[in-house]
Amino acid sequence: MEKYTTFDVIRNEDIQSFCGLENEISLAPFPANDILPLDISRFGITFPDKNYRIKRNPAPCFIVEYICSGVGYIEINGTKYKLTANDIYIVHPGDYVEYYADKKNPYKKYWINFRSSFFFEFLKSYNLNDRVIHGLDISKHFEDIFELEKISRRNDDLYLPVSKILFSMIVDIAIYKKSLLESKELGLARTIKDYLQFGFNEDITMDLLEKRFYRSKSQITKLFKAAYNITPYAYLLDIRIEFAKNILKTSKTPIKEIAEYLRFSSEYHFSGSFKKKVGISPRKYRAQFTNSNKEL
Repeated sequence: MEKYTTFDVIRNEDIQSFCGLENEISLAPFPANDILPLDISRFGITFPDKNYRIKRNPAPCFIVEYICSGVGYIEINGTKYKLTANDIYIVHPGDYVEYYADKKNPYKKYWINFRSSFFFEFLKSYNLNDRVIHGLDISKHFEDIFELEKISRRNDDLYLPVSKILFSMIVDIAIYKKSLLESKELGLARTIKDYLQFGFNEDITMDLLEKRFYRSKSQITKLFKAAYNITPYAYLLDIRIEFAKNILKTSKTPIKEIAEYLRFSSEYHFSGSFKKKVGISPRKYRAQFTNSNKEL
């Protein structure tokens, strides 16, 4: 276990439940300044023991914490999250929170508490409404904040460089979340594509896709087109027409049966769709290959 000289002790008024600490660095800039756009309450490193538990009902300020190692838990407005290395949580003023360490493997964490009137809008602008973000290493941002203590412990001196680091941290989180979302959306688009490929002769509709994949029709169309530059309906139609071309070339299956197998509403509907895609009717398409075979 790493040991540090404690610069400051956690304030009793901040603790409503028993707090078990093996050690803590808690840096408190002074004096507080309500005029500044960002007022830093304190920042530091905590080394909890198995009894560490803090309850804030409600939280008086923004709290951003990063889990370096170990395991912990947080309950935010009634929702419980498990925390492990490279997890982050952002508590908003007014949130009802309780956080505590795992008894067998207590976590180590970096943190900063601050007040800001504009930070709500900043988070909202970057679509960061989630209180917990899993799996992103932001330790360098906190280490940069800790280095500032060597320069000053005055809010007047610290709020600008700390703001710069915090903004960079939030943008990194937003980029990370966007990449996760894009990866997830691409995965869903691939799943839908596979579903269309293997079920091309089933009665697939946008209503069915909506129910199966728990997304609205517009969302499904948007993510599929973003991934493959084609709508699901157009992709399904392409697969059906390609299948029809092969059947027409290699068999004497009646056109009406092909239309029924491919779930077209009628032979007329199938013929019209085929001609629109291929340029000629199914009969003329088949005749080309029939005549070629006779010549051979």
